[in-house]
Amino acid sequence: MSLSSTSTRDFTVRLRDGRSMGVAVVGPEDGFPIVHFHGSGSSRLEVDLLAADATARGVKLIGIDRPGMGRSDMKVNYRLLDWPDDVIEVTDQLGHERFAIEGLSAGGPYAMACAYKIPQRLISCGLISTVPPPEFMRKTGPVSVRALWWLGAHFPWFVRLYAQLVQNMVGVDETSIEKYLLKYSARLGTADQKLLGNAEIRKSIVRAMVESYRQSGKANLEATLGGVQPWGFQVEQITFEKMFLWHGEQDRIMPVAPARLLAQALPHCTASFYPDEGHFSTIANHAQDIFRTLTLA
Repeated sequence: MSLSSTSTRDFTVRLRDGRSMGVAVVGPEDGFPIVHFHGSGSSRLEVDLLAADATARGVKLIGIDRPGMGRSDMKVNYRLLDWPDDVIEVTDQLGHERFAIEGLSAGGPYAMACAYKIPQRLISCGLISTVPPPEFMRKTGPVSVRALWWLGAHFPWFVRLYAQLVQNMVGVDETSIEKYLLKYSARLGTADQKLLGNAEIRKSIVRAMVESYRQSGKANLEATLGGVQPWGFQVEQITFEKMFLWHGEQDRIMPVAPARLLAQALPHCTASFYPDEGHFSTIANHAQDIFRTLTLA
């Protein structure tokens, strides 16, 4: 990953129900359209980190804020399966009948929801360091993670409270989040530590995270809860054939064992596992390979 001075087109799109969705675009305007679904506590500005790679591969990378995050309006009782409808409206307005999608970390479930619900609009679907279905995490995740996911299924109020406490502890301003990332990186693998040790890249990640809290942290809390509860579909029901998964075996945030289960459960999935990569470094070090795969699928 190398940051670029390539300008970001940053704007909002008005949906039929009156809501606004925040959109950020990097890469050539006439490039191959890939819609990027950001991670937890992040925003559309994640695409800034991938601008140089997108430009090099001729990719028009489109980041969209999820409801209540960044510049996207909140929607009460929003569900994971509502997301594909919003994606269709945004891409229609941008003039893209068909497009590829990629979900990073907590953006993965949103990508899978699209593969399940709107396969006819997709060219390919990529899952990068993805959050797995909750039942997979409860089955093969580390004990502490299994416990948290179990509590999410049975006592959602506890997970909401836990996420709120973490949010309050970390803070939502640039200084606090950067301090937290530096401290948290000590728990991560070598590749992630090296990446977060790069001040320029780290500050870009921080900017994307701060933007997520532009309105409040409520949407992030609800999204965290939604990820550990039933999604409204089974991944085995996804019939879309151009599914790809990339995951680092040194990922200390989303462990690799549930990702392996996911790759096996998806009816059509080509998976790549990297022995020396972590959660953030997988997309950082393999962005061009990921873009190449999604554009040539």
